[in-house]
Amino acid sequence: MTFLFFLLLTSTAFAENLSDFCVSSLKALPGKTKNGELAAACAKAAQLESCVSEKGVRIFHYDRAARATEKEPKKILVFALVHGDEFPSGSVARSWIERLGLIEPRNSWRVVPILNPDGLKNKTRMNANGVDVNRNFPTKDWDEKALKYWEKETKKDPRRYPGKSAASEKETICALAHIDDFQPDLILSIHTPYGVLDFDGPKIAPPNFPRIPWKNLGNYPGSLGRYMWVDKSKPTLTIELHGKGVVEKLEEFDRLQDITGDIAIKSEKILRSKDKKK
Repeated sequence: MTFLFFLLLTSTAFAENLSDFCVSSLKALPGKTKNGELAAACAKAAQLESCVSEKGVRIFHYDRAARATEKEPKKILVFALVHGDEFPSGSVARSWIERLGLIEPRNSWRVVPILNPDGLKNKTRMNANGVDVNRNFPTKDWDEKALKYWEKETKKDPRRYPGKSAASEKETICALAHIDDFQPDLILSIHTPYGVLDFDGPKIAPPNFPRIPWKNLGNYPGSLGRYMWVDKSKPTLTIELHGKGVVEKLEEFDRLQDITGDIAIKSEKILRSKDKKK
């Protein structure tokens, strides 16, 4: 057996294992799955080198390129289950992955359906180290404000502990690797349970999605919204689903996926216009 053949065989086996892991992980989330579509999507699952959890669990993703005829597709990066106890967020991400395999999207998508697998296993908001991943992003004000904000504003709420230092957690490092690798035009972060669309980005007309109103909740030291929009001028939409009734009506959120594509396109136009005026 030649070394090249051995390498090919090993790579193929790893891809199959990741595919099986993708299927079992996503099927375990609440709500119905489309078995054929899920298997087809998971056959294309991939993993960045730095994407493992604190406990060594693989953090996989799914890519879907825009249709070939699209002239200027936007890149949309989706994170779900950033908080491990927000199960409906993963169910919606799974549904979107299944749907992306059936359509020719206008934009290119990357979906990371389970960013915090240790938290999911433990049914906790935090990761295995007790850190809130969405307070661990390396915002410019992290060193000055993150721990102080946690101590003063949250009264040291353990569910919102930002960590010992910025980007100290493997899940945060994985998210940063995706941002660097994919270079998104828009980031979507799916959460529960507040039931709002919280947009950190340029002023645009609110989308027509009555099920979830458009409302700005602000951002915090170490949060993804502050890191991407305030520090890097990249729009971020935090989709706060209602805690109940989501997994029973996943098809209702197909339209939300299309709406976020519109948000990416509108945001890009506004940002380009501002750049031209500078």
